[in-house]
Amino acid sequence: MKPILENRIKAFAVDYLIMGIIGFLIVALTDNLFLAMMIVYPIAMNKDFLNGKSIGKRLFGIQVQNLNNQKASEWKSSLRNFLPIIPLDLLFTFVSPTRRIGDRIAQTKIGIETEQNLKTLSSELKKYRINKELIFGIIFGIANIYGLLWLYGIILS
Repeated sequence: MKPILENRIKAFAVDYLIMGIIGFLIVALTDNLFLAMMIVYPIAMNKDFLNGKSIGKRLFGIQVQNLNNQKASEWKSSLRNFLPIIPLDLLFTFVSPTRRIGDRIAQTKIGIETEQNLKTLSSELKKYRINKELIFGIIFGIANIYGLLWLYGIILS
């Protein structure tokens, strides 16, 4: 269990550092925080779409899997990253390293998978075909950020 927790924390840090840099660059180039959120949030929700592995997960040999130890679908990979639960999820991860709240909602878990890494990324992308689960995940991400912005607007007004 301990290696999964450590690798999960490291992967999380790498993934969100990358997304933070992307968001910062968008804001720096456009001075538009809304645009940055509309781009970064769907990326955050769908970061594990390619064989259940984000860049951070690839670096540390872990994968989002369904409960049968197979790679999770794009939709499940998106659903598990629903933003409003992320702060609670971080705490829950320490109690249950393989299944945080988002994993329980999406019926997924984190497992060890070392064959697909940064070196295989190019060949995996060449074989990948966009499908309805990925499209639905992206739409879900955009709808969620609009919903959150609407909710925050109501709360802050």
